[in-house]
Amino acid sequence: MSINTQSQPPLLNMNKALDFLFEAAVVAKKTQMVALDEALDRVLAADIHASINVPGFDNSAIDGYALALKSEQTNVADSQNFEITDRISAGNSGNPLAYGCAARIFTGAPIPKGANCVVMQEDCKVLEKGKQIEILQMPRLGENIRLKGDDIQMGAVILPAGKHIKPEDIALVASVGVAKLEVFKKIKVGVFFSGNELVEPGSPLPLGKIFNSNRYALVALLKKLNCEVINLGNIKDSLNATTQALTKLQDDCDLIMTTGGVSVGEEDYIKPAVAKLGKLSLWRIKIKPGKPLAFGSVGKSAFMGLPGNPVSAMVTFFLFARPFIKKMQGIIHYKNQFTQVSCNFDWHKPNPRREFVRVQLDYSTLPPSASPYPKQGSGILSSMVWADGLVEIAEDTTFTQGKVLNYYPLT
Repeated sequence: MSINTQSQPPLLNMNKALDFLFEAAVVAKKTQMVALDEALDRVLAADIHASINVPGFDNSAIDGYALALKSEQTNVADSQNFEITDRISAGNSGNPLAYGCAARIFTGAPIPKGANCVVMQEDCKVLEKGKQIEILQMPRLGENIRLKGDDIQMGAVILPAGKHIKPEDIALVASVGVAKLEVFKKIKVGVFFSGNELVEPGSPLPLGKIFNSNRYALVALLKKLNCEVINLGNIKDSLNATTQALTKLQDDCDLIMTTGGVSVGEEDYIKPAVAKLGKLSLWRIKIKPGKPLAFGSVGKSAFMGLPGNPVSAMVTFFLFARPFIKKMQGIIHYKNQFTQVSCNFDWHKPNPRREFVRVQLDYSTLPPSASPYPKQGSGILSSMVWADGLVEIAEDTTFTQGKVLNYYPLT
């Protein structure tokens, strides 16, 4: 799908562009062992099997009294009295329980041999200075007992390879005694920025110059994906400096990313430098915002060039770079997920490009309703702060308020 950098390529369907990217993504292979405290947001490299049952023994689900009942003692309307013969707290095991006897028991404590239900302490009345209890409401057999292996069966796969590790995943593996996890090593992403118009925040801003917001947006977006970022910062706007930056990154990074300088026909040094050192595809994607996108390779690194307009850069990162990087990381579910919302606006101007509109959601309706930001220009960076997500409007579409569309949350 390489394209002559001097030609005007036709607009490329978004789905075809994504298919090409996913096919080209090289999934991480290098792994490392990390402690549970270091595992958050990493990607699991191997299935985790449970080596034990959880719970490992029958235990009480409540604070109350374990009873040894005969079947005829259940479902009886009248209250019954039981002798208290034992006291069992969590971490301790009790003695066998004879019929007609009760054991004071606490949540998580092992069910003693002979016991077949637990009654809530609220349904009991203590008699004879703590030596007997009167059961005011008789429990069913098995009630309030958590059975061995009720949560996790020994040998079961509790987390699959490719899982993006969340706090609850760490809790789950800890519950089966796993102390370390094999995870994929973080992918390295190299970035640099060039352009005579760019000025660093904190510096004076001459007429005709702009502050370089894309540098900070791209680095933050990559760090949010838990990438290791190698940031060369701003480089001189020349072919030699651009070639040197690419050469420095090409063998040490899994991916090199830039913003700006990828519009067809634009005067810049990224296109010729990438083409000189590797191969480059320039795409004009049939979407709005974010039409220009570059993809290729330099040495061992994949290369992706995003548009220069701030909103276009962030939207194309979300639509293309994020799922591409997630697949490289080894994540199973790498594609962007959407829900459906009802649009709180009319759309009377059909667009030949698929459009992604920045919206806020109102959750007081079902499905939630989406309202657009008043200004949808690709330079309106404040709209990205305001928006909850993007609604997808298909090519050549018009509709009135109430239309249900796909919605992609930005988080």
